[in-house]
Amino acid sequence: MTISGASSLPESEERPELGELPDLHDLRGALRPPELPLPYPRDVLAAAGRVSDLIHAERYGDARRLAEAFRDRPADPAHRLALLGAALRGAVLTADGEQIDRDTGDIVTILKRSGHRELAGALVAELLARGPRQGRTPPAGPSGHGPSEPRGRRRGEQLQPRPEMKALVRGLARTALPGPGEIRGAEVDPRRAVAQLRAALDAVPVVREQLPGDPETQLRVGLAQALELMGDRASATSQALDALERIEQADADAGGARPDPLRLATAARTVLARTLGTERPLQAARHALDALDALHEVDDPPLRVGLITHLLQAFMAAGAIDHASLTAGRLASLQRTVQRESLRTGPLLAVAAQRVQAERYDAAWVPLGRARRIARDHRDHRSCLEAARLAASIHERVGDHPGALHELGLLAAEARWLADDLATARPERAQLVSTELSAQALVLRRALDLGHTAMVHEAAAAIEHRARPEGGRPLLPPELLWDHRVDARVARFIAAGEASGRQEEGATLADCDRRRREALQIVDEAPAGHDARARYWAAYVDDRHAQMLADRGKRTAALRAARRARDGWEHLGRADDVTRTEALIAQLDEA
Repeated sequence: MTISGASSLPESEERPELGELPDLHDLRGALRPPELPLPYPRDVLAAAGRVSDLIHAERYGDARRLAEAFRDRPADPAHRLALLGAALRGAVLTADGEQIDRDTGDIVTILKRSGHRELAGALVAELLARGPRQGRTPPAGPSGHGPSEPRGRRRGEQLQPRPEMKALVRGLARTALPGPGEIRGAEVDPRRAVAQLRAALDAVPVVREQLPGDPETQLRVGLAQALELMGDRASATSQALDALERIEQADADAGGARPDPLRLATAARTVLARTLGTERPLQAARHALDALDALHEVDDPPLRVGLITHLLQAFMAAGAIDHASLTAGRLASLQRTVQRESLRTGPLLAVAAQRVQAERYDAAWVPLGRARRIARDHRDHRSCLEAARLAASIHERVGDHPGALHELGLLAAEARWLADDLATARPERAQLVSTELSAQALVLRRALDLGHTAMVHEAAAAIEHRARPEGGRPLLPPELLWDHRVDARVARFIAAGEASGRQEEGATLADCDRRRREALQIVDEAPAGHDARARYWAAYVDDRHAQMLADRGKRTAALRAARRARDGWEHLGRADDVTRTEALIAQLDEA
């Protein structure tokens, strides 16, 4: 396991193409914040974009005042819908029931007047299904009639929304409005979101003629975000690229860039900056820079800081040292503009990782310490895990082995907590279990080096508990779990032998021999097809046992163990190990 968040970035296939990186002067321009104050919106559509930006920046009061200022201005119905949709999102986030009813009523009125009665009915049904805060009463139509009781129809002839229209509205609501779980800060199940958004996309061709616009781009961006949360990076990349292609085609058909109040292009590029970050870092950097270029008149610190964080990670993965250094310095300053403290841990950890990669270890402790404090205050276990990983790397690089041992223990504990959390998705849980086992394996080795016998046994017990074959549905391959169990038993055997050599209280040679038999018992339980690995472990145990016996003057027993080890190394074709054991055998024969 590589414990450094910076050095664990994979080698990129794009490294020879560093000439495609932006000029440093252009990079400085892209990293600049907008010039404040921003110009006042020119029309209702521009106001819709500004309201959406303010809500994303969590400036709900400013967003509501701006929406009210433009609420009654004459405008195209599509532009008024964009403004009211943004205002409704803010009302839902602030749980303002009166404003929710008012915004919903105005949206339904516009839809009905534009001839989209079925869409209006589906919208009201969706809001009512979301709970009392998001639609307490069916908003009245332009003449006071509810959406399920249009004028001119008898009660038995009500226009009921088709299932496809309901599916479409449910998907659009998923992309435009927060759910109850999001308002409370709970985790959202991405699998459910993916299913709803795919159903909405399937419904678009069926109900397209009843829609005031084309919602497919919005749905694809939302699907890309949900797929990324689910861990399907390839599909997320594909959906984001499809959304960008649709936006570019629509701009070309219109003869120029069209207004984008929902910032769909920026959202799609943000997804690509994350999903391409390690495999195609230069492409990820390009998408992040294009998104930043579109934010010159957008005052949204969380979005800007998040994009610069992804940009920094892409530069680090590409090995662009100067670009990463410049970006990290700017990010360290800009992250202070984010109001919500919990959103600052990611940027701070990225800055710390860049400084570790640049071997500026003292400088790395400053952002790392701030990120760790925020993460602990907010019980952010994921950020605590990354902080422990970086801290362990720093301690290892400067030769502080006790410090590294402490951080590795914290890393394993955070990985264990996240792996056991029911909210963690299964693919991520497997990765976290692997992280926990690898961290405990490093704890074993470092504790052995430092002579901490008790810590060796604690880490070994944790490994055996996680890797036990009867521990429920396995998340990792059985051969990998077996290898970790053998590693833990062998470490216990070595620790017992060294403890008896140091004459620690309660440590005896008999205890060492018992631990050796326990290790060989696990070795014999090797999964099918892993005989070579089992022979390696058996030879290794015999080799260590021979040396332990020789150090204690047990020459006859040591000679037998050394000959078994030599035979095992010969069978595996490990010439260096054979030479070393033969030297030990010769030494014991002479004695």
